[in-house]
Amino acid sequence: MPARAPGAQPDKPDTTALLQAAAQAGSAITSRMLETFRGEGLIPHPHRAGYRGRAPVWRYPPGTELQLVALLRWRRRSKDPDLLKVLLWLDGFAIAPPVVRAALTHQLQVMAEAMEQQISRQAGRLGLDPADGAARSQAIDAAAQTIAAKRGTTPLPRRSRVAAQDRTRAVTLMIRTFGLGETLQGTAEDAAVIERVLGLAPSGRRNAVAEAGPWLTGPAEDLLDAAGIIGLPHLLAAVNDASDADLTAARQTVAVLFRHLPLMIRMLGAIFDDDNYTGLAGLRQIDQHPESLTYIVPLVIAMLRAGWKENLDAVTSALRPFAELADQAQRLLDLPIATLTANLAGQPAEVRERVQRIIDATIEGQFDTEPNTSPQERLNIDPAYPLGPPAANP
Repeated sequence: MPARAPGAQPDKPDTTALLQAAAQAGSAITSRMLETFRGEGLIPHPHRAGYRGRAPVWRYPPGTELQLVALLRWRRRSKDPDLLKVLLWLDGFAIAPPVVRAALTHQLQVMAEAMEQQISRQAGRLGLDPADGAARSQAIDAAAQTIAAKRGTTPLPRRSRVAAQDRTRAVTLMIRTFGLGETLQGTAEDAAVIERVLGLAPSGRRNAVAEAGPWLTGPAEDLLDAAGIIGLPHLLAAVNDASDADLTAARQTVAVLFRHLPLMIRMLGAIFDDDNYTGLAGLRQIDQHPESLTYIVPLVIAMLRAGWKENLDAVTSALRPFAELADQAQRLLDLPIATLTANLAGQPAEVRERVQRIIDATIEGQFDTEPNTSPQERLNIDPAYPLGPPAANP
């Protein structure tokens, strides 16, 4: 594509240009698919720019080809139009705030309905009437017990030893407070167990990075107090009440949390050889699960409306450097092995082991901001310990 002269107006692509842009991005599509995307509100409609003979010439707003390529990239992860609108909005495309608000509202309502359906199913299995308060409570307890007993890849992987009874109690409290928005009088002990079940503690209260102390401080029961802001019904209300300005103010914070928070967690996990070094392992892959934005965007909106802007600004400021650190890790792979070895000569074994772990994680794609890149595309050195086998600790 030839470069435009300085000051020239941006091109207004036609259908042929959009199809070519999609093909160049590796996603051949048809005019019929463009029609579907327009109908779903995922790309703008064209306007009549003139005539070629008697035939009208239709052109799209400038940048539509970029929006289409971004859309096709996200569609590898999800075909949900609501979620795709939120993703394109997060990428900075012209998706109007009311459209984003409607999409988020629908997604949260689906989540709330799914939770209620699960409770009703549990009540049915127990032969109870879910409309009865006591029966509903029993159904919630039964659902919590089922979730707590699950093993393997679950929403609540077992990151620390917790007695079965305590784990069930913690899950029950989380369903009631964060899922159903109930106000409960949980104890400090209850909150501490929830921290352990979520994997936040003890790592989040114990491990430090550089000169900074552990990030998780203050009483554990603050977690339960926050449920009045971040519980699902409260998030739904926050989105419904959010102004266009609220959504615009939230977007940049959401982008940093979605892209850089999991990057930070993975980088620190590699450096310290502990996936849950920060206590945040449950969030280490959220950038690879765009459906998490259904919760993250309302969460940030609710926090901003609750007056937590200063806290969020501090978090986003701390996260921003990790994108550059990831780029630096990628540049390690561009260095000749001899140069890497020479640079690390004489360094303590711990330093050499950390560098090796960073290189391994980079080759595996753990620090990629574009998760669709394959290891072969990233690899330009021998993955089998390019610095030599890590030395044993003295």
